[in-house]
Amino acid sequence: MLTAGWMACGSPAETPEVPAVPSDKTHIRAAYDDGQPVVDASVRLNGAEAGRTDSAGELTLELSLGQHQLELQLGSGDDTFSRIVQTLEKGTELQEVSVRLPRSVRLLAPREVTTSSVHLAWERSDDRKFREYKVYASYSPAFDETNGVLVHVGTEVSLTDFTLAGQYFGGSPLVSADTQLYFRVFVLGEDGTLAGSNVLPVRTPKWANEANFTRSYRLALERNFAGAWPIFGVAYDGSSLWFLYRQDVGGYYDPDTLTLVQRDPVTLAVLNTFVFEDYRVPTGMTWDGSSLWVSLGGSNNRQLVSINPTTGAHERAFVTTEGTESLAWTGSLLLQSKGYIQGPIERVDLATGGIAGTFINPFTQRGAHRAAGIAYRPGEIWGSDLARPDLVILDDAGVHIGVVVSASIYKHMTFMGDRLVGITGDSLVHVLKVEPQ
Repeated sequence: MLTAGWMACGSPAETPEVPAVPSDKTHIRAAYDDGQPVVDASVRLNGAEAGRTDSAGELTLELSLGQHQLELQLGSGDDTFSRIVQTLEKGTELQEVSVRLPRSVRLLAPREVTTSSVHLAWERSDDRKFREYKVYASYSPAFDETNGVLVHVGTEVSLTDFTLAGQYFGGSPLVSADTQLYFRVFVLGEDGTLAGSNVLPVRTPKWANEANFTRSYRLALERNFAGAWPIFGVAYDGSSLWFLYRQDVGGYYDPDTLTLVQRDPVTLAVLNTFVFEDYRVPTGMTWDGSSLWVSLGGSNNRQLVSINPTTGAHERAFVTTEGTESLAWTGSLLLQSKGYIQGPIERVDLATGGIAGTFINPFTQRGAHRAAGIAYRPGEIWGSDLARPDLVILDDAGVHIGVVVSASIYKHMTFMGDRLVGITGDSLVHVLKVEPQ
């Protein structure tokens, strides 16, 4: 426990050991309970820097008659500090001012760090006038109680740990995957004294299941070309690439022009074209072995629609859930990538149109995310995100088993043999080689 006594002397005659100073000067001395001086403490007078205590814990101040605000702050050199702010009234008589500084505690190594939680622990305070612990978090290492995010207040001195989970800041989880955080715990005394701990940096894991990953690839651009119009879906039928284009026509309530184009994947020659109108926005396309499936989104009419690749006729349709960003086909089920917050990957039974199950999208572990493209090859479901370029891989059971290093963000994807075809946000078509990482 640190206790500092400040001696404010109005007349040198009353304290012979202090050298005489002009009457507008005041000599202060800061000391701990055991009489040892508080050395190199920062002193502020009425909000302005007034100097630092010397090796004897002393400092001479300009202090006129009346009330003044004195602040004493002591740093330990390891990012911890103690601070007290106190009103002092200067009179003509000798006066003593006792100031007790709280002892700061240290944040210890976290007990557990996951993609969604941080279990913090710190030393127990031995402050006799303990009031509470206050834990703050920040995305920057330079912070204190004035600009950090308050995440915990504890009034029991013996409870020296806390798990941060489920709290949001700016609309996103405060703790998420692959995030650098900084923490600090403050001890507040009953008299308003404040002691700040060291700043503890914590880096969360990139992925929850990273220790069990069995897949790791990187993408190498082989060739690219531009879409004729904005691309809203891509599919490969085993020999041809299909692109779904959309052109705005007229006003908000007018139907837009959707164009389905079949191209030779090598020469890019147009093999077939179907044009139709729909006021709904397409959000993905896939090939199920015999038909093309398109997701069409509207405020009150969201459907999965099958299209005959020979005639362009719309043959079947199912009402579906909202938020679809892209489609893929596993050989038995259709996959819908949902882009909204906590959006899953849905499996659709095309015999009934019903949802046959859902997978958690690994991108929901991230603070900023919006799932986008989805593609399938045997044993691997590939997913992209609009917030960052790398891709994730799930197995057929929905377990996150790996990652893919990518230089670009892809809104839609499909496999073309051993190549991945990715559509960027500005409708560039990338043909990519998949290489071991």
